[in-house]
Amino acid sequence: MYLDPPPSEEEIGATYGECYFQNPEFLRGDNDALFGYADYVAERFNKQKEYARIARELRGRLGAGRPRLLEVGCGFGYFLDVAFEEGFDVTGVEFNGFAVDRLRRKYAFPILHGALEAIDLEAGAFDAVVMLDVIEHLRDPFGALARLHGALSPGGALVISTLDAESWVSRLLGKRLEDFRRTREHLFFFGRPTLSSILEKHGFQVDSIRSVGHTFNLAFLLERLALYNRPLFMFLRRVAIKSGLGSLQLSVNPHTKMIAFARRRG
Repeated sequence: MYLDPPPSEEEIGATYGECYFQNPEFLRGDNDALFGYADYVAERFNKQKEYARIARELRGRLGAGRPRLLEVGCGFGYFLDVAFEEGFDVTGVEFNGFAVDRLRRKYAFPILHGALEAIDLEAGAFDAVVMLDVIEHLRDPFGALARLHGALSPGGALVISTLDAESWVSRLLGKRLEDFRRTREHLFFFGRPTLSSILEKHGFQVDSIRSVGHTFNLAFLLERLALYNRPLFMFLRRVAIKSGLGSLQLSVNPHTKMIAFARRRG
């Protein structure tokens, strides 16, 4: 599935600014305000726990040595940070100029700024490519896969996470699902069969696809769920905070997101 018509280049540029990572209007529930993150920095700790597990699994799928890893859509570098600690030499690509400035001030990792199609990638330069919640944002995800195939060494690994648009939960929620409502940024939607087929057509062998969840504190989780039923979940949030349970950490897997591990053939 795809968004038709897609946003213009000007609309896309306006979306990916500084407020993308701290959007105070995110949780108000209006579709026009539903993009980016309510507070990306506040999510760092929980995100990096999951990212570390992905980096360790990816490291175990590769050979000895220090693999060269490219992350497309690296944001503030949260995955690059843990991947470096897990033994990768890391490089990032990021479209958002505000994020690139922040990254270059904080890290010594090479950070390439711009849209993927405008980045010069050397053939076979990387042993692994990671795109976490990125492929749905690309204007041409199929061209991107072709370019990344060329940038990977033979047998190199590709990791993609994205919405599972054909899971039973996604189907049940339909147009109410937050990911479908993000029409300022989500342009393409995949199910497991379509993602597998597209990867195979672009020269990848799919090793595994599974659902993946996330960790939230209870108060923030209930605030996110208020996008579906505001009176109910805001009431439950107030109860959780009053009872002292608002900061409770919960790992949740609603089976709306998937992660695929694939390998370049040839």
